[in-house]
Amino acid sequence: MSHAWLLRPLAGAGVQNPAMQRFVPAPLDLQPWLVGAVVVDAPATLAQSHFPAMVSSILVVRLAGQVHCRGALVPPSAWISASTTPTVYEHGGPVRAVGLVLQPAAAAALFANARGQVNTARPLAELAGPRWAEVEHAVRATADDATRLEVLCQFVRQTVAPPSPCESQRLQGLALLAAMGHRMGLGQRQFERRFVAHWGMAPKQFEVIARMNSALGHALAAPGSAVAGAELAADEGYYDQSHMGRDVRRLAGHPLRALVQGTRTPISAQWPMKIGVQAQKTLAHLQGDQELVRRR
Repeated sequence: MSHAWLLRPLAGAGVQNPAMQRFVPAPLDLQPWLVGAVVVDAPATLAQSHFPAMVSSILVVRLAGQVHCRGALVPPSAWISASTTPTVYEHGGPVRAVGLVLQPAAAAALFANARGQVNTARPLAELAGPRWAEVEHAVRATADDATRLEVLCQFVRQTVAPPSPCESQRLQGLALLAAMGHRMGLGQRQFERRFVAHWGMAPKQFEVIARMNSALGHALAAPGSAVAGAELAADEGYYDQSHMGRDVRRLAGHPLRALVQGTRTPISAQWPMKIGVQAQKTLAHLQGDQELVRRR
């Protein structure tokens, strides 16, 4: 299977709704760790947020409102893991939050207890330990979102600074991704066990979700009311348009056309996918730059 969908950058400027969310590119020094940052300001009229399955994870601090997932209250400061199924979050009142979208390999490197976990939301205090209390207090004590995001970025900088083993652990995760074709000289089952222990999902499952994220992002980035079809399916490496449609319905919860149309409305439960367009564009450009460096 072609892996071009991991490297091809998005066309177009992407989709944003400034009244509800804002995507902020990652600082240059943190690009190996962060896809970017996000500021969310969802009105009380928005009852839900719909997330597709995703290979990235999110570090988030909620400043106002309550959010439930599958009947359980999401912690006010949480790590939301990668996921293998679409997820619906129920809102209680207006929701305000700031967060960092982590590169796929970052979570297991930053937090030992995040290794191999998917489909979960964990309190950041459990993952980061006692020092998280001071970070969270600083986020909540500041008066503007830019400073809040800088506090979170500084937390990541301090976590990964030498002599921390974070960088070597991040590279281990990336090595597993790069080895999906040749399995590092291991037998298939042995490689899959190692991959699942690190990523929380099988190599094939990771590929399918990452490809769906890419296809969804490119469809949402299409101008106007255009809805991608057979050409996008071929570009993303699907057998045909029906194959892509099945994956999107299963992993994003709705047909592709409905998702695209839903993101065109001013207030939409699909706002995470709008952010995903921006995040994916940044990730694709970074991966493309890394590929060019490797070829030199």
